[in-house]
Amino acid sequence: MVREAKREDRPHVEEIARLTWEGHDYLPRVFDSWLEDGHFYVIEEDGKVVATAKLTLLPCGVGWMEGLRVHPSYRGRGLARALHEFLISVGREMSSRGELRSLMYATYVKNEASIHLGEVTGFRVVKRFYHLSKEPERPGVEIREVEPRLPQLYLVPVGWRFVRRCGDTLDWLKERVRAYEDGSGFFVPKEPTTSFTPFDYGEVIEALKGMEELASRERRKVNIMVPEERSEVVSKLREAGFSQWELEEPDILVFELDLLMT
Repeated sequence: MVREAKREDRPHVEEIARLTWEGHDYLPRVFDSWLEDGHFYVIEEDGKVVATAKLTLLPCGVGWMEGLRVHPSYRGRGLARALHEFLISVGREMSSRGELRSLMYATYVKNEASIHLGEVTGFRVVKRFYHLSKEPERPGVEIREVEPRLPQLYLVPVGWRFVRRCGDTLDWLKERVRAYEDGSGFFVPKEPTTSFTPFDYGEVIEALKGMEELASRERRKVNIMVPEERSEVVSKLREAGFSQWELEEPDILVFELDLLMT
C-alpha cells in the first residue's frame, strides 16, 4: 500500500492540504524539497494519493517523523497507523545499518490520535514546549544576517522540528536556517515555516523587534517555541502580547522511540 512519493502526486497532495487545517497546511510549500530529500511516502488507492508521511534525517542519528496526513474521505480506516508503523519499520532497518539511533515527532497536546499512535508503538514524551504567537508590528529596525549560533538547549526548535544538540547540529543549522541580529539574535528555517528561535532565551525580549521586523516584511506571524522549564520567558512573552492557541500550559509534546533499546 505504501510507496515513495512522485512528482505527479502533487495535485493529490495539494487536495489533502486544502482539506487540512482549514487550508493552511504547509505540505504544498515543502513538496518539492521533500521529494528531493527522499523518504517521502504516500498511500495510493484507486489511482489517488490518500495519505502522506515523511521521515527526515536529523543530526545525532535521529529520524524525524512528520507530514502524516490522511484525506478526510479515507479517515477511520487505519491509514495513519499504517504509515506510522511503516516509518518505524524504515527506522529500524536504518538502525540495523548504524544510520539511526531513534525516531522522534512532535504533536499538539490535544491531538489524541497522534498521541495514541505514539503510546501504542513504544514512544515516550521527552520534552514539552509552549507554542506562542503574535501578529507583528513594523518596528522599522535594522536587522543584519549573521552566522547562526546554538541555543543552550537539549532540543533546539527549528520550525516544527526539534533538533538534538550534538557535534553536527550547528553545521546542520548553517545549511537550513537564516540567522539575524538586531541587538540580540535569532534564526528562522529556510523552509517556509513561521517559527523564530532566539539564540539566547534570556534575551528573547531584546530580539523581538528584529523578529517582528522580519515577520512583517515576510507577512508572517511571530511564532516562538519555549521549553517548559523556561516559564519566566513565557511570562515575558505574554506581557509583550503573545498568546497560545487554547491553553496556558506546555502544548507541544515531543515524542521519541529509542531504536537501540527496542
